[in-house]
Amino acid sequence: MPNVLSALRLALVPVFVWLFVTRREEAAVVLYGLGASTDWLDGYIARRTGQITELGRLLDPLADRIYIAALVVALTIRGVLPLWLAVGIVGRDALLLALFPLVDRKATARIRVNFIGKTATASLLGGLTFLALSETSFGGEVWEPIGFALVVVGFVLYWISGIMYARSARASMGAGRGGG
Repeated sequence: MPNVLSALRLALVPVFVWLFVTRREEAAVVLYGLGASTDWLDGYIARRTGQITELGRLLDPLADRIYIAALVVALTIRGVLPLWLAVGIVGRDALLLALFPLVDRKATARIRVNFIGKTATASLLGGLTFLALSETSFGGEVWEPIGFALVVVGFVLYWISGIMYARSARASMGAGRGGG
């Protein structure tokens, strides 16, 4: 069930992007919010039922990254999210994705997700949702400062967690060579 939720989140990406760019913002935001809530739900179900799988360990964070990147791009195109912030968010993910095969092959242990990374993802998902809400009739501009603040917090935590992941990867790869 948790992997189904992650797969569903991935399947929703083209739908909410299409809705958003074709000016059906209300439907897009509702769909995005529902999908974003599955990030928490799939992890909760996996831990409570013991359904933690290798596929889930890869699928869940991949779904998160794609989900975040899709709305970052849509909001940037709309002029809601500054380009520097979008580049910083998507760039961090692109960097980690590019390094993953090397780290996964050479590391002696899988790099564990940390609390700061989870908090960053939650902040970005929430903040991006609020920024998208600011483009709707659901309260409009009242959501923009909340969304922007959460996105900036998520951005900072995203890079801190990325540095923490890099240090963990380096230590794990060093241990594999007999170094430390």
